Amino acid sequence: MKDVFTLEPTTRIDPNNSYIRAYPHILSSLADRATFTERDFICAAHMVYGWMPTILEIHADKAVTVAMGADILNEAKTQGGLSHNQLGRLAQLVNHSVVGASKLLHFVNPAAFPIWDSRIYAFVHGAKAHQYRVNNVAAYENYMELLGDLQKDKRLVTLRESVDRKMGYPVTALRALEVVMFLG
Repeated sequence: MKDVFTLEPTTRIDPNNSYIRAYPHILSSLADRATFTERDFICAAHMVYGWMPTILEIHADKAVTVAMGADILNEAKTQGGLSHNQLGRLAQLVNHSVVGASKLLHFVNPAAFPIWDSRIYAFVHGAKAHQYRVNNVAAYENYMELLGDLQKDKRLVTLRESVDRKMGYPVTALRALEVVMFLG
């Protein structure tokens, strides 16, 4: 894996890019929720998928309901962590996608859940992402652990200040690391 701390100074972030501009607005919309209802879950999932190049399908059934999805979001927001099974259930609900689940979780609690996708996978592993490798709860959990370790690096303060300046708004440590990986 490339060193995000040496890569960041050369990372160009266009604050006018719609992906970058939309981020704080989606974040603030979900931050306003004290708790999530089924309605909030559906709206949040659609909002996040509107930010992605994929159409959302919610795959609820008797085993994994939309109400469960709302409960998982509430726990993610208040506890900052989820079990392997909860991550899997959320991924099942949102397109059977760990990527979609990670993005939804990030907007619910950006300090606890990093965004995960094929570009991040390629950055971390130095190899092209295959769907079965990216759409894997254990791979996402390993990535969260990696970012937890990177957050302990003393260079993080400088990286985060630079990313905040380039984006035009403050972001969490996880978002700062992730955006360098995404663009790197």
